[in-house]
Amino acid sequence: MHKKLQKMLVMSLVMVLCMAYSGVTWAATTADLSKLVLSKSRVTLEIGDTASVTATGVYKDNSTENVTIKASWSSKNDAVATVYNGTITAVGEGSSTISVVYGNETESVQVNVTKKVKALTVADPQKKLELKLSDNPTIHLTATYTDNSTDTDASNKAEWTVDDSSVVSVVNGVVKPIGSGTATITATYGKQTVSIPVSVELVKRLDPSETKVSMLVSEKKTVQIILKATYPDGEVKDDVAAQAEWSTSNAEVADVIKGEITAYGPGSATITAKYGTQTATVQVDVDKTIRLQASEQNIFLHTNETLKNPIKLEAVYPDKDPVDITKDAVWTSNNEKVAFVKQGAVTANAPGAAVITAKYGDKSVTINVDVDVPRHLDMLEEVALSLTGTKTQQLELTATYANGQTEKVQNKAEWKSSKEDIVYVSNGLLTAYKKGQADITATYGGVTVTTHVAVDIPLKIELSSKKVSLKVNGTYGASLVLDYGADKPSEQLTDKVDWSSNKEEIAKVDDKGIVTGVSAGTATITGKYDSKTYTMTVEVGLVSELTSPQSLIIMSTGDKKTIDLSAVNDPESAEGLNKRATWKSSSPTVASVDGEGVVTGMKSGKATITAEYGGKKVTVTVEVDVISKIDADVNFVALKTAGKAKEKTANVTVTVTFSDGSTKDVSDKAEWSTSNYKIASVLKGKITAISSGKTSISAKYGNKTVRIPVEVDILKYLQTNEVSLNMSVGQTINLVATATYNDGSESDVSTPALWKSSRILSATVKDGVVKATGKGKATITVSFGGKSTRVIVTVK
Repeated sequence: MHKKLQKMLVMSLVMVLCMAYSGVTWAATTADLSKLVLSKSRVTLEIGDTASVTATGVYKDNSTENVTIKASWSSKNDAVATVYNGTITAVGEGSSTISVVYGNETESVQVNVTKKVKALTVADPQKKLELKLSDNPTIHLTATYTDNSTDTDASNKAEWTVDDSSVVSVVNGVVKPIGSGTATITATYGKQTVSIPVSVELVKRLDPSETKVSMLVSEKKTVQIILKATYPDGEVKDDVAAQAEWSTSNAEVADVIKGEITAYGPGSATITAKYGTQTATVQVDVDKTIRLQASEQNIFLHTNETLKNPIKLEAVYPDKDPVDITKDAVWTSNNEKVAFVKQGAVTANAPGAAVITAKYGDKSVTINVDVDVPRHLDMLEEVALSLTGTKTQQLELTATYANGQTEKVQNKAEWKSSKEDIVYVSNGLLTAYKKGQADITATYGGVTVTTHVAVDIPLKIELSSKKVSLKVNGTYGASLVLDYGADKPSEQLTDKVDWSSNKEEIAKVDDKGIVTGVSAGTATITGKYDSKTYTMTVEVGLVSELTSPQSLIIMSTGDKKTIDLSAVNDPESAEGLNKRATWKSSSPTVASVDGEGVVTGMKSGKATITAEYGGKKVTVTVEVDVISKIDADVNFVALKTAGKAKEKTANVTVTVTFSDGSTKDVSDKAEWSTSNYKIASVLKGKITAISSGKTSISAKYGNKTVRIPVEVDILKYLQTNEVSLNMSVGQTINLVATATYNDGSESDVSTPALWKSSRILSATVKDGVVKATGKGKATITVSFGGKSTRVIVTVK
C-alpha cells in the first residue's frame, strides 16, 4: 500500500512538471501574435487548377505555429477564385484577392486566373535569334486556349527566364543582349512553355593577322595582332582584338594584352584569342633558332693543351643572319676529367674522349673531343710468312686523329701474339718460328687492331664460287682454292677433296668436283678438306630475278596488250621466255591472259596479272576503263525563285578522267540526285530552284561522285518600303518587300513572301496588301529566304 501511494505521487509530480514546461505553448494566444506570414503572396492559375498557401503565426517570443486551419480565409471575387483552409481553386478568368485573417493580423494573396492554355507558340522568324550587341528585339508569343480562342499578344502575360544571364536578359519578351555567347530563353504561360535559342555576337570565323610570329628577346619589340571577325550574315569586323579574351600557354616565353605580344624568354608559346564562340591561335617562337652551328665539330688535343681558338657558337635564324651566342649558351662536358669547357674554351686534362655540349633555348649542338686518342688505327689485315722464305716482316701501325692528322705509332703501341711459339712480335716486327697461324694485336690510345698471320699454311681456303646457276643437264667444275698470299701462287684442289650434294635429285657432283644439274631447284654442294668443310649453293633451272618494264597497263574493253618479261641469270636462252612462264589473272572477267602473256580487256575494273618462272614471280596491274576522277565545271550554284527565268535554273557539266588521262562529258549519262528535292531539283545537269534553303546536287558515274552545293534565295537582308503605317478602318495600303541577295542584286518578293498579322482584328495582310479592319495596333511580319522584317500598323 505504501509503495502504491509513493508511485502515484511520483506520477503526479511528473505531470505537473510537464504541464509547467509546456505551459508556454498552451498559454500562447492571438494576443501574443506579432505577425502573420504566408508561403505565397501571388498565384497564377488556369481555370480548374488549385494552389495551396500556408499561413504561419509568429509570436512575440519568436515561436511559430502553422495556423492555416485556424485562420479565416475569404475571396474578394468568388467568380474568379474560391478558397478553403488555404486551398485556392480557380473558377473563372480574371483577378481576385484572397484575404487571410488570424487574430489582429491580416495578409493577402493576389490571384490571377487565366483560361487553360492549350498551346504556346512563337513566330517562325523568332524561333531562333542571332543577335548583335546593338539589337533589342521583342519576342511575340501566341497563346491558344482550350476553347480554341487565341491571344496574339501573350508576351506580357508569360513568365520569362534565361539560362545564362551573362548573354541576354528578357522582360515581357523584350530581349537585351549583354555579352557574346549562346543562351536559351524560356517563356511559360499556364502549363505551356516555349524555348528560343539565342546567340549573341556569334562569330563564324575569327582570323588573326598572323598565325606564326618569331621574336627576339634582345630586340625588346612587341607584335600587335589584328583580329578579324566574320559573322554568318557576311558582316566583317576588321579588328576585335581589344574586345577579345586573350591567353598564353607559357607566360615565361611570351604574354599578350589586347593582342599585343611581348617576348620574355627563349622557347615557344601558343597565344589564344577568344571572341564570341570562336577561338584563334598564334604560334610564337622566341629566340627560336633553326639550328645551332659550332666552329668545331671534332677536336684533338694533347694532355694539358688548351684549344688555341675557343669554339664559336652561332644561332641560325630563318629570317636573319646568324648571331654569335657563344657567351649566352650553356656549355657542359660529359667528362671533365678528360676535357673542361668554359664559354667555348676547351682544356685537355687527361687522355680519353669527352663530348662538349652547347645549349641555347631548346636547341643544342655537340663537339667531340679526343685527348691523345686516335679515331682509328690502320694495319695490314693478314700476313703470310715462310720458314724457308720471308721469315720476318715489319708491321706499320698508323693512328688517325680527330683533326685528320696521322702518325706512325708502332713504337708506342702495345703488341701481343695469340701464339708466340708460332709468331713473335716486338714493336710491330714479326718473326716466324714454326708452321701454323696466330693473331697479332696492337693497342694504342684505347683502340685495338688485329692482323692474322699464317706460317707455311694458306691464309684462307674457299671454294671457287659461293653460288652457281645451271640449267638442267648443265655442268660446272668446282675446286677448292688455297691462298698463300703474294709470295706464293694459289693452289686449286679437286681430287683431294671429298665432294657431296645434299640433294642429288637436283644437282650431283663427282669425285673430281664436276657439278651437274639434274632438275629445277636448289642444292648445296660440300667440299671437305683437312677436316674442314666448305659449301656452295647450286640453283638449277632457276633465275635470280624476274622483271617486267610494265608495272601498270591501262587499256579499254576489247584491247589486247602483251606483257614483256626479262630474267636475270636465266640458264635458258632469252627467246621464248613468255612461253616458258606460267600466267594467271586475279580477275579473268576483267582482264584475261593467255599462255604467252597476251592480256585482253574484258570489262571495266582492275586485275593483277602474275607471271611465274624459274622460282620467281612478277606482277603487273591492269586497269580496264577505270575512272581516276570526276569533275564539275562549277563549284557552287546560287539560284533565285523570285528572279528572272535564267536565275531560276543552272546547267552543270560533268567530265570524267580515265586512267590514261583521256576525258569525257558524261552529263547526260551520270546519275543525278538532290539532297533536298523541296529546295532544288536536277535533271541531266539542269538544276531548278524550288524554294528557299540550302542543298547539294550529286552526280555519280562509275565509282566516282561529285557534289555541288546549291543555295536558293539566300539573302543579305529583307526590307519593306514602309516601316510603320497609320491607317483608318477600311483603308488598304500596298507594302513592297524587297530581297537583297548575297551578290548584291535585288528582287520584289511581295508575292512569294509569307505575310502575317499579329492582330487580324486590327489589320489583315495578303501578298503585301494591308487592310485596316479595326482600331488598334498590329505588327505585320514578312518572311522570305530565311529573313524577316516587321511593319507596325496603327489603325485609328
